[in-house]
Amino acid sequence: MTDGDWRDGEFRQRRPSEETLAWVAASMGRGSRIVGYRRLTGGVSSAVHRLTVERGGKRTLVVLRQYPGGFGLVGALENEIANLRVVAESGLPVPRILATDVTGTSTGGAPSLLMTRLPGHVDLNPVEPRSWMTRIAEIAVLLHSLDLPAKTFNPWTDSWIAPLDGLQVPVGAQQPDVWKAAFGVMAAPPPTDTAVFLHGDFLPVNILWSRGRITGLTDWNSIHRGSPAIDIGHCRRYLAVLYSPEWSEQLRLLYESIAGVILDPWWDLYALLHHDDTQPKWIRSQVAGRRPVDVPGMTSRVEVAIETALRRLE
Repeated sequence: MTDGDWRDGEFRQRRPSEETLAWVAASMGRGSRIVGYRRLTGGVSSAVHRLTVERGGKRTLVVLRQYPGGFGLVGALENEIANLRVVAESGLPVPRILATDVTGTSTGGAPSLLMTRLPGHVDLNPVEPRSWMTRIAEIAVLLHSLDLPAKTFNPWTDSWIAPLDGLQVPVGAQQPDVWKAAFGVMAAPPPTDTAVFLHGDFLPVNILWSRGRITGLTDWNSIHRGSPAIDIGHCRRYLAVLYSPEWSEQLRLLYESIAGVILDPWWDLYALLHHDDTQPKWIRSQVAGRRPVDVPGMTSRVEVAIETALRRLE
């Protein structure tokens, strides 16, 4: 999928169809009815709603994820369903599957996943940044300690980064030579690193919080086994984009201190290089007004993080 594709459509803004609401009610048991719904913000490839289900005088909140039909997205939903089953008994704060309709047969053609609602909210305005980053590092260490099955990560086929020969210096780059040097590093074969269980989309927008504690990890489309620097690098890229390269570097140091490991700089650099000229658009959509987004400074802040990672390779 490319910039300006189906993700720009109105599907994510629509209310659930009558067929969908009937399917949810039936999935929740005899006598259930939907008494409220609210669109959740931040998604870029699916519509996500919080639904209020009433049954026997009791109300329950559930979460519905739907993809537009006809775009070959069944595979993405099937991945999330399979991955949620992998982590179901992991001890991580993850949603539990309540019902699925991967073909959209009962939901008006929209492939659908119904899940339990996790408590908490996305927190992009931490009052105590170091504590916030420490909690993120701690749950990453726990995640990476899990002995769960997943295929081994391949850098040029298992992510949305451009092909090696398609990497381009972003328009907003202040030091193009930094990017070119990083592309040169990527031309070498990836180093072997300890393969751990990875979330694959370990970003602040996929972490839920309540009273300073992490209460949920969401968006389980991309699990693999690979270098822990992949997950941390993606999170570092996001911290550089939204805050500063100093925050990005602080997360790396916190993770290394807690885990007792040194993150491989090649894989760290690989994750950072997922920043390109499309990112401001999608990051703004994910942030969804939850904090100001300084678009003009995004690339220069990631550039500093990339330069720092390059120095670690010297």
